[in-house]
Amino acid sequence: MKEKLYKQLKIVAFLLFLLIAIWWFGQDAALVERFYSGKLFPVFAIIGQTLVSRVPFSLGDYLYCLFLFVFILFIVNIIRCFFQKNYLKAITHFVQSLIFLLTLIICFYLFWGLNYFRIPLEKRMGLDMNINQSCELLETTVLCIDKANELRRLLRQQDFQRSNQQIFLQAQNLLANSSSLRPYLFSYLPMIKSPITNLHVNYTMVAGYFNPFTQEAQVNTAMPVFSKPFTACHELGHQAGIGFEDEANLVGFILCIESDDLLFRYSAYYNALFMLLAQLAVEDKNAYFNVLKLISRDVLNDAETENAYWKKFDGILNHASSRFYNEYLQLNNQPEGLMRYSRMTKLLIAWKKSSTLKR
Repeated sequence: MKEKLYKQLKIVAFLLFLLIAIWWFGQDAALVERFYSGKLFPVFAIIGQTLVSRVPFSLGDYLYCLFLFVFILFIVNIIRCFFQKNYLKAITHFVQSLIFLLTLIICFYLFWGLNYFRIPLEKRMGLDMNINQSCELLETTVLCIDKANELRRLLRQQDFQRSNQQIFLQAQNLLANSSSLRPYLFSYLPMIKSPITNLHVNYTMVAGYFNPFTQEAQVNTAMPVFSKPFTACHELGHQAGIGFEDEANLVGFILCIESDDLLFRYSAYYNALFMLLAQLAVEDKNAYFNVLKLISRDVLNDAETENAYWKKFDGILNHASSRFYNEYLQLNNQPEGLMRYSRMTKLLIAWKKSSTLKR
């Protein structure tokens, strides 16, 4: 038993060394951009997407369930050995669980996670982030209100009856055919799947998520339809090598407005609008209350519908998952945590200065 434990400790030491080497590598964004995001990640993406594209269901969800089961098994065995006063065996099980955990962390960074440490999208796109935040924020908010109002007026009932698969296919085609974003993304086999159940994503109040182990993007299929296109394109941004949440939001926005589909364009402006409003409420309360009057009744009704939907699931599980994900983002080069999502407003303003928003 002791010899087995010594061998396992050597494996732990090797895995820790490998993890430290990965961390050291991640400190140089140019190195990550050139050798990982430009060369190694595409290999993992091609292999993963090729294999998983043949599976009609969310393989990653079952994989997470397996990970959870294995961890519970380790914990049960450790506790059982302690109660039996077999401490050496308990330590062995603990070291085995550590090996399992370190292996998962290393696989996470190798398969996709190092994209968190690449050169920021704003630099690769040459965006000027020196902006007059208050003035340009108000201007961009009003522009998005006008666009959202106009597009909402043009939408018909049949647009809101779009199936999930139709939305997913349209989003996948947008990423595959995007000429403006092609230099900044890696797209091989864009794919979006439904979760095995919407129960866990509803109660954690998650609109979509990306599985780095299986290269699968998932979208909550039960939420209001007008939020699905933007969420689908956001998750495809992650699948294409975008780590930061604000950058995935910008990618989702650009993909949606490049579409000729009214629902996709409305989804982009609708989601961007309420991010901009949240920032405006912080910076200029008077302007915030004034621009609220410009939003059409139909757009406000959509916002009320969405708020009512998510309110049903707000609770302890949501707060716990939000806290966990906030810590996760902070550990992965996003010190703002969940607030990183809202930084999209600054990216959007900078991008607007360098392009013309599509009508």
